[in-house]
Amino acid sequence: MKKIAGSVALLGLLGVLAGPASGMGQAEEKTAEKLVIKGGVTAGLQAVSEVERSSKFYEYRDVPRGTFVPDLWLDLTAGSRYVRIAARNLAQADQRLLAEFGDHGKFRLDAGYAQTPHRFSVFSATPYVEATPGVFTLNDVIRSDAEALVPTGTSTNIAAARELVSSFLASAGPIDLGLLRKTGSLDFAYTPSLPFRIEVAASREVRSGNRPLGAPLGFSNAIELPEPIHYRTTDLDTSLAYSKGTGSLRAGVAASFFENDVQTLVWDNPYRITDSTYPAAYSAGNGTARGRMSLPPSNDAVRFYLSGSVKPLAGTRVSAAASYGVFNQNEMLQPFTINTAIPGSDPNAANALSAPRATAQAKAGVTSLDLTVNSRLTRSVSLTAGFRYYDFANRTAGLDIPTGYARLDQVWEDVPIAVEPYSFSRSRLFGDLTFRLIDSTSLSVGYSLYTMHRVEAPAEPEKNKTDEGTFKVSVDSQPADWLSLRVSYLDANRDWSLDDSYVAYVPGFNFKRYYEASRDRQALNALVGLSPVDNLDIQLTYGFGHDNYPQSTYGLTRDDFDMYGVDVSYAFSKSQLLYVYYTHEVYDTDQADRQSGASFSTDPANDWTANLKDTVNTLGAGQTIQVVEDRLGFDVSASYSRADGTSALFSPPGGTPDAAVNFDAPLDTTSWWTILSSFKWKVAPRLSVIFSYWYEQYVLDDIVRNDAAVDYATAGAIFLGALEPGYKYHVASVRFVYGW
Repeated sequence: MKKIAGSVALLGLLGVLAGPASGMGQAEEKTAEKLVIKGGVTAGLQAVSEVERSSKFYEYRDVPRGTFVPDLWLDLTAGSRYVRIAARNLAQADQRLLAEFGDHGKFRLDAGYAQTPHRFSVFSATPYVEATPGVFTLNDVIRSDAEALVPTGTSTNIAAARELVSSFLASAGPIDLGLLRKTGSLDFAYTPSLPFRIEVAASREVRSGNRPLGAPLGFSNAIELPEPIHYRTTDLDTSLAYSKGTGSLRAGVAASFFENDVQTLVWDNPYRITDSTYPAAYSAGNGTARGRMSLPPSNDAVRFYLSGSVKPLAGTRVSAAASYGVFNQNEMLQPFTINTAIPGSDPNAANALSAPRATAQAKAGVTSLDLTVNSRLTRSVSLTAGFRYYDFANRTAGLDIPTGYARLDQVWEDVPIAVEPYSFSRSRLFGDLTFRLIDSTSLSVGYSLYTMHRVEAPAEPEKNKTDEGTFKVSVDSQPADWLSLRVSYLDANRDWSLDDSYVAYVPGFNFKRYYEASRDRQALNALVGLSPVDNLDIQLTYGFGHDNYPQSTYGLTRDDFDMYGVDVSYAFSKSQLLYVYYTHEVYDTDQADRQSGASFSTDPANDWTANLKDTVNTLGAGQTIQVVEDRLGFDVSASYSRADGTSALFSPPGGTPDAAVNFDAPLDTTSWWTILSSFKWKVAPRLSVIFSYWYEQYVLDDIVRNDAAVDYATAGAIFLGALEPGYKYHVASVRFVYGW
């Protein structure tokens, strides 16, 4: 039956390529269009030796064991008509499928399917059970016994409750944390008659699985859950294009729809089986019986766009684009709390089991403009200039809550809060001149002005604005056949309108957020290419970047990087190539802040500073040898990379902390080894055999991420144990490649 279906499908494809015949002349024309069939398949066997296991090795890919089909394709053409079918990593979690059908200059239809895994950990475990989608429960007996150990309304004897829950964690069930994205796409283009073109595109992505999510119920009741992911995203795009002579125009509309089947997360409190509340419950975490939080809401967006270009003069082209989009999200809002004991605890909390309003009423308008001019002013001078503008206008209805809020579902806080929409706009005006000084050398100079406005409330009295001017210059030269040089330099200065008036916490504490604070930036990139003798190529690179924040006493005050590298390749012959490379990178930052408790400290003796530095060294080499030209070939390559993170902490004596204590070891050390080798033998004109070996080792030594299990009794937490430790794998395979 499968053979019959395959034969019918092949006949259908051939029929499409042959097309309808109307008239003797047309029949003769089609007869002249010879059908050409090409294709290929790669299949083989693979063995994987897992010395040290980790999800990091498989994070975004499959490494199959046993039989596998990494490549399959079929190409049928008859004149201007074609059908192409291709598959990569067939039947694997990272497979790709593609089918193309069309007639050049008339129409095109592409259909695709792709899968992408994202594996977080294979060592996870949780005592929680997902009773229904988004609802996680614990053993009621354990919760009841833990509640009985701690008198309601206090944290007395909380340590005993932790010990009880800790003993229960030993029976936590294993769980694989990971996602799988499945994306189908369809793209159709039709040219009914020149110069018009119609395009319609559609895609749908289904994302399923779970990932780690923090769900705390108190300062001393940290919980990690597997967030359920059930996403669907549908994108549609249709456009009409006109192109003739020196101009073109395209107009279209695009829409995107995001759907989440699980928009609420509810989970049991291991300390409580009945609801309660008391003033310090947010700290110990033993008031509410359950917690609740919102997950990403369903939403939609529509965008209208128009673009075009015209050539008004010889050597000059003007391009422009504009779009306007509307984003909407109006899902139901969550109630203030799930804790039934809170409404009776405070007169302001009478409506705590209701939402502050029915729905989100969230919407935004997005405007984008783009204008670019490219012109050759003279034979040796060219100009590129333009303007970019982007405006995000948040039209979400503001929400004032004067009565307060529920803190971690544990206690009501009589603190008024207001949720105000955040809007921003950014623009960039730029211009670059390129001078061709001599045949082998060009000089480019340019300037740009980047401006950003932030509006955190509709009636915000202050203007939150940053302006950054950037000057850049570059030289591209090849003074000799054996020498090439490229050097670029930029100098930028950013000013913030609120530098002299913004107060983060208390007057005199000059803290600035790095992404809006005034900044001075310099950067240099240099590339030198050398070919001192035949078949020898040397490439030298150097670069640095320096960011300083002159108006920031606290926060990020400096951010620098320096790097250099060398890349050498030598061709011993037409069939033998050897290459080596090395890079050295240093990332160096300074930060400053002040240690405070419940109320902000005004004592400079509580200040502290931190210097964080990452040093990365990468070394690699490889060789390609054709033992017998077009028959026997051998490739081998190896690379090693190591990153070391260090810190230097300081605080003045007499403050809090009193003299910072530095770490004895680096913050983290990461190394990565990989060796790839393959031997290719062309057995026959259409058949090749490839023997491959692949070694990969990843070592992670981090003061935060380690293999120590979380003990609820001492840490007051239930973690998933979603570890991504180092790994070591050996992979060997034999592949057969056949083409026709």
